[in-house]
This record gives sequence, structure tokens and C-alpha cells, in this order.
Amino acid sequence: MALIAAGLLVVILTCLALERRRALQNRKKLQHVIHVNGIRGKSTVTRMIDAGLRAGGFRVFCKTTGTVPMIIGTDHTARPLRRRGRANIKEQLDILRLAAQEEAQILVLECMAVDPALQRVAQHEMVRADIGVITNVRLDHTAEMGETLEEICDSLSSTIPKNGILFTADEQFFSRLAHNGEQIGCRTELARPKGNEPEFEFPENLALALSVCRYLGVAEETALKGMLHYQRDPYALSLYRLPGGGIFINGLSINDPQSTRLVFERLAERFDWDSRDLILLINNRPDRGYRTEHMVMVAQALQPTQVWLLGASQRAAARAILKKAPQLEVRRFSRAGELPLDQIPQGKVIFAVGNVAGPGHEVMRRVREEGEEYVS
Repeated sequence: MALIAAGLLVVILTCLALERRRALQNRKKLQHVIHVNGIRGKSTVTRMIDAGLRAGGFRVFCKTTGTVPMIIGTDHTARPLRRRGRANIKEQLDILRLAAQEEAQILVLECMAVDPALQRVAQHEMVRADIGVITNVRLDHTAEMGETLEEICDSLSSTIPKNGILFTADEQFFSRLAHNGEQIGCRTELARPKGNEPEFEFPENLALALSVCRYLGVAEETALKGMLHYQRDPYALSLYRLPGGGIFINGLSINDPQSTRLVFERLAERFDWDSRDLILLINNRPDRGYRTEHMVMVAQALQPTQVWLLGASQRAAARAILKKAPQLEVRRFSRAGELPLDQIPQGKVIFAVGNVAGPGHEVMRRVREEGEEYVS
């Protein structure tokens, strides 16, 4: 038995050594690897960097996790990433291999790990990015990253590249990120909007992507032209006009309270929605219990006229919402087909948040079929 165990150990160690060797060989074939981390906006920033660098003449391979894992090859064709079983960070090694096979100069990929230990392995043992991006520090993934924003910041710092450069748009935590970077020889730069950029949902994301492209020698005007036509995530923020004239805001990929509130406030100001009745539609995932509490915070902040609950933890969410805001009308729905989307008249806005998983996909299917994309 001891001989068998020893033999198995030798085989495992040999396989790990070969895997590491192949990863190093593939990494050497790439001029740069850009590893994008953060709480919100990772997929968008990854795709915008990809578009800006391509406009600058670079041969780029891109991978986003997002709601639907996608790769954008050097031919600029976007394809869903097919997985066998659950997501595993070893997938990043396959992406490294594919990028090398397609003779990419630059690989831009979104961090797919939440646990800081796995983030550290993905960065320092797998992709070995020389350029890091941390979009922002927000209150989410508290079970894995920590209960406080400071703890979450330190968890995200697991992907800071050793002896590389880090870009962030988070002014509040810039100093802490810079300090964490200094410990491993990494320089940190803060990207902020200038105020004269084209209109984007989040100007911080645009500023961040432009900073990365500028660092790699792409003129800002050139990068911006590419970003104006970047390939959006299939479930990115979007607006639809419903059959009865009401507006549906797809914010299902926005999960933290700060970003959720910020998105609605910016949209309300842009479209003058302050006088409209707001329905907050919350879709909860069964494996994200802490988000129930976060969505209660959103309901408190936005003060909608109604809250619609879909997905998991509906009783707990209803109790918590009514405890904090007893004046709100809370309705529960067992499935997406029960939502009275066709009965929402002009003057009402549905803001869907929480998560796209589970019934969220069916909600979006209905909205796309029954409504039409909203343009002001």
C-alpha cells in the first residue's frame, strides 16, 4: 500500500511539474497578460481594454467570466466558453494555451476566482500577469472576501502583479491598494474620468480601460474609437420599454448595494425619472444568502413604491424589508412567468437587481421578447 501511495504521489507531482512547465512556455509567448479583478465592472472593463488594444493594432485574445463565460479570439469572434462541470480556475491555463496557440500578443482576462487564496494561485502560479486591474472595492462576496471593505480590498489585492503595474479607478482605496502593491514591487496608478469622455454608464470604467491602453502605447483617440464599439456582455446593464409603456431596467448583474444605488441614481438623473413610480424587482440566488441583506439595504435607499421578490429566500427578504420599511408593498412570485410585465403603464419603472441566475434568465427572455430596447 505504501508503494502504491508513493507511486501515486510521484505521478501527481510529475503532472504538476509538466503543467507548470507548459504554463511558463505559453506565458513566454505572450508580450503582456492583463488580469482584471474587482467587485463590479470586470467584464465591461476587460472587453473595453480588448477593444481599445485591437484598435491600436495589437493581436489580442480576451476571456470574460461575466454572466456567460465568453472568449473573443484574435479574429475578433466572440464564442461562449463551454465548461464540463463546475467552474475551476484551471480553466485559466486553457485560456493561456489558446492565446498562445492563436499567436496573441496580449491576453486580457477577467479574474474568475472569488476566494483570495484561489485568486493568488491564478495570478502568481498560472497566468502571471504583468498588468493588473482592480476596478473597485464594494460590499459583496463577504463570505469569501471578508465582512469589511478593507478586508475585501486586501482580498482583491491577491491578483496584484509582482514587479508589475496596477491600475484602479477606486479613489477611496487607492492608497491601500498602492501600499499592498509596494510590498511586491508593483506600481499603482489611479484612473479618473476627465469629464469630456463620451457618455457611458460608468465613466470610471472607460477611464480605467483608456489608462491601460495608453500605458501600452495606444493613443487615447484610437483606443476610444475601438471602445465605442466594444462587444458588450449579453447581460450587461440595459433598458427596455414594456408593452404597456413602462420601463424595465436590467440591473441583474449588479449585486452590491453601492453600485445598485449608483446605477439607478445616474439613470434617474439622466432620464428625469424622479417623479416615476419605482418597482424594485429582486431575484435572489440560494447560494448568496448575504445578498438578501444587501438588497434590503437597496430597498431602504431607493424607497420604491413596490418590491417584487423572485428566486430564493423570499420570506426572509420580505420580513427584513418590512421591518426596515413597513410602508412598502412587497409581492412574492414563484416564477418569472407570473410577473405582470404587460401591465406596467407609462410612468412606472421596474429596476431588476440581485442576480441573473435561476429565474433571472427567464425574466430577461420575457423582457426581450415582449418589450423593445429603450432609447431616449
